[in-house]
Amino acid sequence: MRTIDDILNFRGDIPPFLVHLTRDFEDMNAKARLNKILEEQKLRPSDNKISDAKFGIHNLGWAQEKLTRYFGAVCFTETPLNEIHCLLEIQYRNVNLQPYGLVFLKEKLKEKSVGPVFYFNNEYRDKTSVIRKLCELIESDDVTDQEAAARLLPMISNFGNKITPINNMAQDGRVDFLWEREWRLASIYAPLNFDLATDVFIGLCPHTEIEEFELAYPNVMFIDPRRNTKWYATKLIEARQRLNLKVSVV
Repeated sequence: MRTIDDILNFRGDIPPFLVHLTRDFEDMNAKARLNKILEEQKLRPSDNKISDAKFGIHNLGWAQEKLTRYFGAVCFTETPLNEIHCLLEIQYRNVNLQPYGLVFLKEKLKEKSVGPVFYFNNEYRDKTSVIRKLCELIESDDVTDQEAAARLLPMISNFGNKITPINNMAQDGRVDFLWEREWRLASIYAPLNFDLATDVFIGLCPHTEIEEFELAYPNVMFIDPRRNTKWYATKLIEARQRLNLKVSVV
């Protein structure tokens, strides 16, 4: 009989990694953002309202700090390495991810409070009231309730019909990001501090820039996520051995 650990080590659909990709945003491009992350060894939430819980309460006029506290997060994907290219160059997307980022050990990030997104099924338009009820925690006089809201609300996403905003004007269309297999770190736990030598499996960048990144950050090897991982088999195996991982990586 096999142990569950033996089975999971070879389940290609359940990778032992979480990937954080960067993008061009405001005055900094994706490459510069990755360099900043590598230099600081920190991940911080952006000012975007990531969580769909934002539709459950009136938040116009809120200070950015409050918006980030209840709806902000650092985002990752559990997508297998060889499929990361599927997250890039997608037409009509508001968030255009670039082939720059870091591949973290999932177990290390679990210890830092990173967890899978809570996907609410709104096929029957029955989750709007649930999300509004959860958002009442924000306005509670009990600090414990407010803390619970900060830990829970940033982790919410929905699929099916869009959540009806608090103004009761139903949003047209449907949404479904289940395929992203998203994990998040609620902003209350941020910034996420990490160690390049022990928490990062490998870095991501265009193939023509690998040498540049590896010279600047010798603790990390880099691959191009748009190429088949077999192209980098030697590197991946070396990274696995360096971190003493039992999982299959190619």
